[in-house]
Amino acid sequence: MKIISNLFYFSLTLLIFILNFSSYSNAIGNVDWVLLKENNNGKEWLDKGSIKPLPNGEITVLTKFFKNPTNSDNGELSLYVMRINCDKKKFKDTSINGIPQFNSKWQASNNDELIDVVIESSCSEFING
Repeated sequence: MKIISNLFYFSLTLLIFILNFSSYSNAIGNVDWVLLKENNNGKEWLDKGSIKPLPNGEITVLTKFFKNPTNSDNGELSLYVMRINCDKKKFKDTSINGIPQFNSKWQASNNDELIDVVIESSCSEFING
């Protein structure tokens, strides 16, 4: 029993040592949040490092939206993975707060200035990259 206990503590110590000196955060990728716009609805950020091309001429990006507080709530922070068609200026949310949106449809921004700035900035960053 003592051998098992010693082996367990040795393994735990080794694991802590390895994790302490490794740069495991780089394995996930660094996040480069840029505040794009703030209005009465909230704030919109774009992770510039997340802009990736897709084979069909579209891009995928990670965005963060903070909905401003109202009288009935304290505000809400949401993460979105969006597919953007830069030619058509359309988007669809493929993930909201880590939950896949399998049935999402392509849509226009309907003059939502926060979505417009995400599309414009992402496509510009991708093209000028």
